[in-house]
Amino acid sequence: MYPVRGRAGWRRLLRRGDDYRSGRPEDLSRRLIATHVPGKSFLDVGCMWRVDGAYSFHALGAGARAVTGIDVMAATPAFQEKNAASGNRVRLLEGDLNAPDLREWAGTHQVVFCSGVLYHAPNPLHTLAQLRLVCEELLILTTASVSERHESQAAIFLPHLGTAERRRLSFRSPGVGKLGLDTPFLPEKGYANWFWLPTPSCVRAMVRTVGFELLACHAFRHVTTIVARPAPA
Repeated sequence: MYPVRGRAGWRRLLRRGDDYRSGRPEDLSRRLIATHVPGKSFLDVGCMWRVDGAYSFHALGAGARAVTGIDVMAATPAFQEKNAASGNRVRLLEGDLNAPDLREWAGTHQVVFCSGVLYHAPNPLHTLAQLRLVCEELLILTTASVSERHESQAAIFLPHLGTAERRRLSFRSPGVGKLGLDTPFLPEKGYANWFWLPTPSCVRAMVRTVGFELLACHAFRHVTTIVARPAPA
């Protein structure tokens, strides 16, 4: 675990005895959201595929003041049904996080949550810089990762990697086929491909490089979760 600095709420979360290694990464994400969103505006990036806005609705139930989701996918029927039941309180923006005019149409938000996106980004530094543009107070980032290598801050670029190397890196994800890792890279599939497997130290370094101050980093198995805030100018 990367040392925690500052956030008393984060320390309280860990002292509750809910060891993040005892459950799924999604459980840690939900606890972080519930801890930090009450009374805040919340942005859920990559909110649709396989989750149908679940984290957005979780933030809404935890007391977020306003909830917005961004995804390149259109709203799924499951999302539309849940949102209708909530009084259409989740605003969904269909668009690309990496678009140059992101801030113009997405605005800024106090808490930004991004899960399952970074390893699909051809240029992860650009994607993280985009998150910095729309983040006012706190970033919660969850990404697939690979265990630390001999050299710190390493990352593995997956496209066109040999079959044997991909098989050595692959890991079980029930019900999920990892395009570009379990299969060859398919350029026509765009963001659906897995482009990167960064180490936890690489994720930390990238987050700091684009202008965030790291508060905590938890890495377990094949997932790294980061909590960070925008660094002072």
